[in-house]
Amino acid sequence: MFSSGQDLLYIVLSLCLLWFTVFLCWLLYQAGRVLRNANRMVENILEKLELIADAMKFMREKMDKITGSMGTVTGLVANLVEKFVVNSISKKVETRVKKRRDESKPIPE
Repeated sequence: MFSSGQDLLYIVLSLCLLWFTVFLCWLLYQAGRVLRNANRMVENILEKLELIADAMKFMREKMDKITGSMGTVTGLVANLVEKFVVNSISKKVETRVKKRRDESKPIPE
């Protein structure tokens, strides 16, 4: 069947080359699967980050609306406080000052 040792060597080398080729094909297939999975993971992460960014944008818009309204509300509250509290305190202070002035005036004889 084999006329020389060199023929046997060529057959063994061809079988080794065949197995090496099969191994390289399997390795490329596995590398492709890993890259595909990595690509899917990156796409999922990007999708989640976009959802988070949209939620943050929504919350920021709501907070901006609320803070815009709060400026008006705080202005109204400040006016009410000034009208009721500050005016009542100033009236009390004025009455005390008048009392002290009246007490400190000398009585004419």
